[in-house]
Amino acid sequence: MTIRHYTQTAMPHPTDMEALNRHLHRLSQQTRAAIDGKRWEEAKMLIFQVLDAVPDLPVAWADLAFVEVRLGNDRQAHEYALYAIKTCSGTTADSYVYSTACETAAQLHRFEEALCYAREAVRLRDASANRISALPLPQGNPPGLSRDRRRNIISYSLFGSNPRYGETAVINSKLAHTVYPEWTCRFYVDDSVPADVIRRLRANGAQVVYVRNGWQNIPGLFWRFAVADDPDVQCFIVRDADSLLSNKERAAVDEWLASGRWFHLMRDDVTHCELILAGMWGGYGGVLGNMQTAITQHLARLLKLNRTIDQVFLREEIWPTVSQSVWAHDKCRLMSDTHPFPAYPLSEIEKIPYFHIGMIDANARTTTVTVAQDNAERVRWYLAQADGTIVCRYECDVPPDGKLTLQLPYSYSMKLDAGEWQIYTQRLD
Repeated sequence: MTIRHYTQTAMPHPTDMEALNRHLHRLSQQTRAAIDGKRWEEAKMLIFQVLDAVPDLPVAWADLAFVEVRLGNDRQAHEYALYAIKTCSGTTADSYVYSTACETAAQLHRFEEALCYAREAVRLRDASANRISALPLPQGNPPGLSRDRRRNIISYSLFGSNPRYGETAVINSKLAHTVYPEWTCRFYVDDSVPADVIRRLRANGAQVVYVRNGWQNIPGLFWRFAVADDPDVQCFIVRDADSLLSNKERAAVDEWLASGRWFHLMRDDVTHCELILAGMWGGYGGVLGNMQTAITQHLARLLKLNRTIDQVFLREEIWPTVSQSVWAHDKCRLMSDTHPFPAYPLSEIEKIPYFHIGMIDANARTTTVTVAQDNAERVRWYLAQADGTIVCRYECDVPPDGKLTLQLPYSYSMKLDAGEWQIYTQRLD
């Protein structure tokens, strides 16, 4: 394996461990910022600097594999992931390495290999769970759905002005009337969500809750977990704002509700090698203690934040309680005590290419729009039907090349391709 090394700063002497640790911590923070900002080449350069200092650091090799996948270098990514496995010490911390190897193998369509890595990742994560921290469950069976749909909540976090989330959220607020008529969508939001998105969510019957009382100081990925603290909620499911509701998941939820178990979780892809996926679980209210306190204390113990902090929290803090009474649907049987997904009536949602529960709907296609106004720095763009009716509107900065790359729901992209809808821009600067 050939590695190109990048060295921009003088390396501390290996015997000066304090200086080395400070150097690695700084690089780690810079790498995480680059990854979160999707600055893949910058992240790659920083990871090579880490490996200059500590050549056999498994997490760094796994991070490098993760970045190479995003750069489209799937084979190189898998080589790095395999090398990460070779450098593992056999501890529970290696679960990230195996989950990354699962992803890189899946990218190469080596699904049996990916399955082996996925099972090992889940096994390590389960083995590391602190069962002592499990909360006692109520006596008897759970109550099932409330007859009042306002007490059965589909919980989402929503923040920012990316249509990948905003428009899929609006679609879900409509879909819920068909897929989950006994349930109510609830979106935990802040002021970064465009007013037009809020208006349409409410018009579709969704609850919109602006985060307050300390929740606004917690990363947005966690807001949807606030539903577990609401004394008026009897039953809840937690979902991702950029994934569509479907008949497949509804059938699974119904089976869970009939199971007599307190919690539900789903895994619908070989790469779903977490104990609890943050947008694919549910439970009953009043069982998990004070969620806000648990999150705040967990975050205070973290040395750094990362892109999966919500799932790490669920793994370390919530899984010990959930695992006592859970009905799990798992397409790949990553754990032994799981169940296949039940039969369901096929809908248009399940016909979307590469569909699985939890799939990012806007990832199926991207839309490129050339800004009509020369040298515009900021625009408002409109998506309109053939008769001129506005579907949605958003504001954004214009890249130097004058082209907007939009992540729109798959159904929107199909209408644009068919010429039924169009996008036009209005200069704001």
